[in-house]
Amino acid sequence: MNAKDPKPSMEGGQAGTHRAGPVLALLVCFLVIVLDGFNTTSISFVVPKLAHEWQLAPALFTTVFVATNIGAAIGFMISGPLAQRFGHRYIGLASVVLFAGSTLLTSLAGNIASLSVMRLAAAIGLGAALPIAIAAAAGIIGAKHKVAASLLVTTGMSVGAVTGGVAGGPLMSHFGWQSIFVTGGVLPFLLVTAFFRILPARSPATTEPNAVRASNPLKALFENGLGAYTCLLWVFSFLIFMDVYALLFWVPTLLVDFGFSTEHASVGMAAFSIGGLSGNILMTGAVTMMTLAGRLRVKSALVLGLLLVMLGIVGLSQATVTPALVLLLIGVIGAGLVNGIMGQTALAVAFYPPEIRATGVGWGHAIGRVGSFVGPAIGGGLLSLGWPVREILLTSVAPAGAAILALAALSLVGRRAVQKFPESAVAEN
Repeated sequence: MNAKDPKPSMEGGQAGTHRAGPVLALLVCFLVIVLDGFNTTSISFVVPKLAHEWQLAPALFTTVFVATNIGAAIGFMISGPLAQRFGHRYIGLASVVLFAGSTLLTSLAGNIASLSVMRLAAAIGLGAALPIAIAAAAGIIGAKHKVAASLLVTTGMSVGAVTGGVAGGPLMSHFGWQSIFVTGGVLPFLLVTAFFRILPARSPATTEPNAVRASNPLKALFENGLGAYTCLLWVFSFLIFMDVYALLFWVPTLLVDFGFSTEHASVGMAAFSIGGLSGNILMTGAVTMMTLAGRLRVKSALVLGLLLVMLGIVGLSQATVTPALVLLLIGVIGAGLVNGIMGQTALAVAFYPPEIRATGVGWGHAIGRVGSFVGPAIGGGLLSLGWPVREILLTSVAPAGAAILALAALSLVGRRAVQKFPESAVAEN
């Protein structure tokens, strides 16, 4: 399928499902992303332990977080083009080996410099593996169910983050901080062979008769009528990531303002993550039911989630609420925003043809990473100017509202695309 010839491609035949079966293949993709989520978030709960053992101020570990974000963005950007040139199978294998090996080596880090280098290398692998796993899941299950499949495996990010939060404390208390990186490094190696087998041996561009044979996959995202949708999808991704990371960064401060002790302020992070995971499960179930019913309404579901986010933010910033209700509202906000991240992935999977799908997914996440820098920076700037925490929180309504406008514009552009390409999945988003 390409922009000029929208005939459905044989997506179900991209991967080696004849050897593994679609359910097992989806499980492998899901587990790869679970370990991706575990490794991505692991540094956040290891740093306090490291700061104590190395007798360093936590602020000195900023370079580690920056290196992680930069590495992930690089991985997102290079994944699709490399996969189209060398094949999804080999780049997928290299990505998992890179993040697994680098994570394992992180357990030997003895200072911030070596820790930053290892996290940079691991994050490149983590960022590269995600789009390939999502694209593989969409191809394995077939064109009709590709959006539901992508949402299902993307849920692994939240599962991995929650797993890390739950298991991280006991692991560190019994075996030291190194155990986090040993676990995160060894487990992916157990999936390497299975992941290699389910990925397509060659790029879809070399196996599909009507495939987009672009020498530059990034350029292909803007050709043949795809450009307007790509730009709007990037805007949506930027806004969602900006809100997610701004709120994640400032939730502990917010809870102190609501009367929580500093020792218990971290429960807000748990509430946000659990809300996100719950929302992921509901979103995946809803999209699956929509698919079976023959009508997808991903954008409608995203708009509803963002409206709940806005109501939750206004409620927290303006009302006097009990601690339990504070955590509940944070969970609702987390559900809506984390679903937004899943949603932008689903919209990319639905819109882009298989041969540039990994590039579309990866670059959407990369642009989102830019927002993950901007959001916390704006919050920090407002805090330094003396703005009350609740007023800073209220400003996060603006990106959520702008994201709804971006979705409306995506719908208009999608309808125009459907007039040209009636069989495009964008018609039902």
